[in-house]
Amino acid sequence: MANELEQIAKGMIGPGDLNPGGALRPQQAERLISMVFSNGLMEKVTTRRMRRTQADVAVMDIANRSLTRVPQGSEPSDAQRIGANEHGTTLHALPVQLFPQIGLDYLRDNADNKELVSEVEAGFATRMEAELEDLAFNGIDDTFVEYDSANPDTTGWVTLNKGWIQVATDSADTKTASIDPGTNGWQDSLKTARDALPEMYRPNAAIFMNTADADAYAYELGQHVTGTALTADSPLRRFLGSPIITSPYIPAGTVLVTPPKNLVFGLTTEIWRQKRWDYDARALRYTFDTACDYEIAVKQACVLAQ
Repeated sequence: MANELEQIAKGMIGPGDLNPGGALRPQQAERLISMVFSNGLMEKVTTRRMRRTQADVAVMDIANRSLTRVPQGSEPSDAQRIGANEHGTTLHALPVQLFPQIGLDYLRDNADNKELVSEVEAGFATRMEAELEDLAFNGIDDTFVEYDSANPDTTGWVTLNKGWIQVATDSADTKTASIDPGTNGWQDSLKTARDALPEMYRPNAAIFMNTADADAYAYELGQHVTGTALTADSPLRRFLGSPIITSPYIPAGTVLVTPPKNLVFGLTTEIWRQKRWDYDARALRYTFDTACDYEIAVKQACVLAQ
């Protein structure tokens, strides 16, 4: 029975999808990457498939009013070229691993489940996206320091990579604003954050904030109905024409104002996956090995308000 379950489990993502070295075949890696990119907040930002661990970033839809007129016989300047990315930024993907496992009881319960493959695959992608989204807002360093219980906020997981908030904090070009929603309320705080963004970037800008903070803003307006979900197109998920994009992983009291496509997430297209049956633990154990990075394409087009 154990051998039969092992064979079923080993075919979960598709028979023969592993090369001898353990790398997912391109079509299998692409499917997993597409599922990660289409989950949660990642579908709203710029996602980059990286064939190498380093890649230059050029984003075209950050600033508006890009139309220009160049005399015949002359060449446009870099400033006139869309995507010339005169500010310059580069993704440097760093390795990360995920170690999920599937227990024997789950395999037994789903032995006849025809959707088992897709459910497990979707579950892995959802878990990976959640981890990467969390890291996007809470990663503080990229040197990886082993977890120390005496310093839980500065060691371990948070040192896997620098997320967008840390990238914004480290850059002298990022605009900053001081807000105090507890004293002044969220309407005043969001206006302060939005007003700090240069006017040329405002038409395409969105407000990124913690989900609970966004609900507090809606409650402040006196229009939120308890038990009614707030959708992205709700008037309570907008502020002065800018959409409010929420994530439960954004630290409370922190707001980013920037065009969504200005936030860049890169993931390498080479994904290594190993799997083995652990007889003692009675579980199928996976190892996913990939590399990722976060960047802000144009720092001048981002406001960090805290």
